[in-house]
Amino acid sequence: MANEARSFQFFDSTKTPSADAAARAGATIIGADVVLKGNLKSAGDVVIAGVFEGDVACEGRVTIAPGATLIGAVGAAEVILGGKVQGNSVATKALTLLSTAEVRGDVTTPQIVIEPGATFVGRCTMPQPA
Repeated sequence: MANEARSFQFFDSTKTPSADAAARAGATIIGADVVLKGNLKSAGDVVIAGVFEGDVACEGRVTIAPGATLIGAVGAAEVILGGKVQGNSVATKALTLLSTAEVRGDVTTPQIVIEPGATFVGRCTMPQPA
């Protein structure tokens, strides 16, 4: 059985796109002063800066901004977690835990980046790339 290369990194701060940049790019933004319950499905990118209770499914990138809260599952090509997340996360390409992340739930992704300072309580599954 051969060792298979997987990507697992620790590194210092990377910038996440600002809400203004995300809005210009056509992302759906849930603002910092918004509390929303339900399920969200989007073909484009999603930025959650407020409180969202429910599942998020996206074909692009989902960003849970620092200071935001997600209670539910998230699934997207790319997932960036910077706030509080209670639920499982699935990223088909890559998942990043920013230094401000507090994640309680399992993650599934072929590539993970964890910044120093992030809190992660759960299991990580890294499937083989297709």
